[in-house]
Parts: sequence; C-alpha cells; structure tokens
Amino acid sequence: MSQAGPVGGVLAVLLSLGRARNSDGEDVFAETALAVDGVVSAEFDCSDMFGGGWKRGKVVLRASSRDEAVRIMDALLRAFAAEPRLEPRWATPQEYRNEDGSIVVSAGAVGFSAVPTIREVREHYGRD
Repeated sequence: MSQAGPVGGVLAVLLSLGRARNSDGEDVFAETALAVDGVVSAEFDCSDMFGGGWKRGKVVLRASSRDEAVRIMDALLRAFAAEPRLEPRWATPQEYRNEDGSIVVSAGAVGFSAVPTIREVREHYGRD
C-alpha cells in the first residue's frame, strides 16, 4: 500500500471493509440447515458490503424423488424462517440438489416467485 499513495491506500482499506466476510451469517445458515432431517451438507458464503452484500448457499439433500426434495426444502425454509439470528434482508439459497445432482428444486416449488429473503420466508410461513 505504501507505493499506492495515501488515496490508493485509503481506497484499498475501504474496499476490503466493503467485502467483509460474514462468518457469523455463514455459521448460522449452516447450523440451521444441518439441523433439518434430510440435509446432507450445507455450505454458505456470506459477505456484507456497505449495508448490502450477498449470501450464497450450496445445500445438498438426501432425496430420491422430486417430491421428497421439495418436502426437505420446505422444512429447511421453515427452519430458516424460525431462526431469529438470520437477518431479514439475507437471501436463501437459489437451488437445492440431491447428492448426485439429478434432482434440483427451488423455492418456486413451494410458492415463491423468486429466491426469497428471510423476511419473505417468515411472511410466507407466518413467522414475521
């Protein structure tokens, strides 16, 4: 940073703060997901940037049919809705896959028009 000068150094610090990893969010998402029967693995990558940010999740389900995958995903979304440590603005995963990737489901299967936030999941399941 010393070669970047004072403006470059300040900008680098601000950008690094803007990309702050949110390990608390990652841990809460993963703990909540792994507590649901039928969830094999759950990995989350969360970042808070200047009051916004993003959440990405990779959730693997133990499901041998689409109906079974939808039931597990529905239980998982209900668990997210009930978890008070999850911020209302955070997004839920885009999709949920079974172990071999042959079954992929999304929140649209349980009535959402897009990837829901925690707030939307709480409203949907009456937990707001």
